[in-house]
Amino acid sequence: MAIELSTAEVASLKGCSTQYIRRLAKTEELKGHKCLNADGSPGWMFLVEELPAKLQEKYYNQLRTSLPEASFPDEAKPKVAKPLDTYSAEEQEEIAFWLRLVKRWQGYRNKPGVNKTEVDAHFVQWCRLEYPERAISVDTLYRRWNAVRANDLDGLIDKRGKWKKGRSSIPDPMWQAFLYYYLDESQHPLKKCYEYTKLEMQNSFPELVGDMPSYTTFYRRAQADIPEPLKVLGREGEKAFRDRCAPYIRRIYDEMQSNEWWIADNHTFDIITEGENGQRHRLYLTAFFDARSGIFTGCYVTNAPSSQSTLIALRRGILKYGIPENIYVDNGREFLTFDIGGQGHRKKKPKDGQERFEPPPVFERLGIHMTNAIVRNAKAKIIERRFRDVKDHLSRLFDTFTGGNVLEKPERLKSVLKDGRIPLDSTLVETVEELLDWYFNQQPYGGAVAKDHGKPRQQVYNENLHTKRVASAEDLNLMLMRSSRAQKVTNRGVHLDIAGQRIDYWNDELVFYYKGKQVYYRYDPDDLSEVRVYDLQDRFIMSVPADNTAVLTYGASKEEVKEAMAKVRRMERITKEALKVSTFPAFGRHTALELVMEAAHESKAARIIPPADPKVLALQRPDEEPLLRAVAGGPDLDTMNRNALKRNGGADHE
Repeated sequence: MAIELSTAEVASLKGCSTQYIRRLAKTEELKGHKCLNADGSPGWMFLVEELPAKLQEKYYNQLRTSLPEASFPDEAKPKVAKPLDTYSAEEQEEIAFWLRLVKRWQGYRNKPGVNKTEVDAHFVQWCRLEYPERAISVDTLYRRWNAVRANDLDGLIDKRGKWKKGRSSIPDPMWQAFLYYYLDESQHPLKKCYEYTKLEMQNSFPELVGDMPSYTTFYRRAQADIPEPLKVLGREGEKAFRDRCAPYIRRIYDEMQSNEWWIADNHTFDIITEGENGQRHRLYLTAFFDARSGIFTGCYVTNAPSSQSTLIALRRGILKYGIPENIYVDNGREFLTFDIGGQGHRKKKPKDGQERFEPPPVFERLGIHMTNAIVRNAKAKIIERRFRDVKDHLSRLFDTFTGGNVLEKPERLKSVLKDGRIPLDSTLVETVEELLDWYFNQQPYGGAVAKDHGKPRQQVYNENLHTKRVASAEDLNLMLMRSSRAQKVTNRGVHLDIAGQRIDYWNDELVFYYKGKQVYYRYDPDDLSEVRVYDLQDRFIMSVPADNTAVLTYGASKEEVKEAMAKVRRMERITKEALKVSTFPAFGRHTALELVMEAAHESKAARIIPPADPKVLALQRPDEEPLLRAVAGGPDLDTMNRNALKRNGGADHE
């Protein structure tokens, strides 16, 4: 039977506060699981077998010494107990069970005025109901009590049962079937796995069903023989295995400088606030965090994490602390955007084999190297530990604190929401900006570098800042602009599709010189009045204003149509003027026909090509005219030809 201890009991063993134990549990330095206390508040429980070895031994020793003292004959001396670590985990569990049970039994028996015989009978009856698999009797209790008095831990171990000898009575096919159901991410309860195993045996191995061991046997073997990593991997999946069981790389921070690594992530506030429109919601925090010192560098409270909130937080951080060398981010779209960090693993292979043009992303323009976290690797995102501090030391200050789950949800929240005592978004924003700078960043450092422990985080940052790359607000405004993908300049210039709307950017110069050519542009989402156009070699061309004058809907007014037509006519006029400039004036020049005829006359006069001088061969044919006259008996051929000419209007020159 697994023994669980409360937070207070573990704190007593360790000699520390309950708050410290809870903190160890939250950071998984002490293995435990969440539960509800008797008053309904959230709490923690800890298995004795999962405690550190020293705490386990201390617990068993306290349990033995808490039993009533026994008197021994002079010749009888208690044994010297073997060290606890010489026993297996199953044996330690068995020892702990009997120590607790005997203590409870003696507590009932030693109450004043009770009939010990009746107490023994009632206690045995209760044991048989609570632990039916153990068949506890009064004799069993006395044997265990004698073993306790003699300090004989071996006497507390049931030597019967093959599991005590490291062997199991469970046949291999039956055990394999049990593991199939137990090591499943559906996390079937152990009793259900036993039930499913029995059903499977009835179908596949009916001859084994009659000798099927009890549930307790399966329980004990599952506790003893299934390694914890295998249990976690099978029942909870790969992520839980990597987070809790797999070895991980321990990063060394001693040689790291401030601004060498910034870590970025988003956090959902467990606070309900109210916006300007009266809507109740939960806001988000986009934050950058210096890995060396642990200070928040750039932060921005937003309605929803986005690529733009990332840029705003980054801009704030750079203006205050300088430009970082590296940024470590997860694989969210707000970071892996083509014009901010680059698409990374999200980048799709080109269908035609041709790489698509990508403008230089913001991080590259700033000289920042971006590294992406391994997918589903929680240990690498140390900023999440700081977000827990934000939750515990900031979010809990508000009456509308929601908690991270059902167990953490305060009972007062319902009444607070009903009464309308909801803080405004502006209140939260002001609180966050104030506390992050002047509270969190000033807290004592407790990171990986031991020599800096106890110093304010801001001091640690200052002491380890050896170089600082800076940029002016004007430069940042330019470098933090968003970029479009490559576009072909059309009659309407270039366009931006944003929030379901299309905005055209054009002027006469852009359309005239670059129509049909590929360009891209950069823009400020907060000011869409113009864009900066670049060629695909990243050379700046010009700034182009937004101009939707010539975009009309059906039913537009006469004035709107007039203004749009003026734009069209102006472009036509400019083109005509450019055409005139590009051609020679006609005055004093020959026409094209005159030029060609002049070239022909010059060629005729020059006689550049000598005349041909071939050998002439006359055509020889027989004289067939007399023969034709004789045969036809009609006019001769000459007469026929003259008549044909007369019919066709020709003239006879004879």
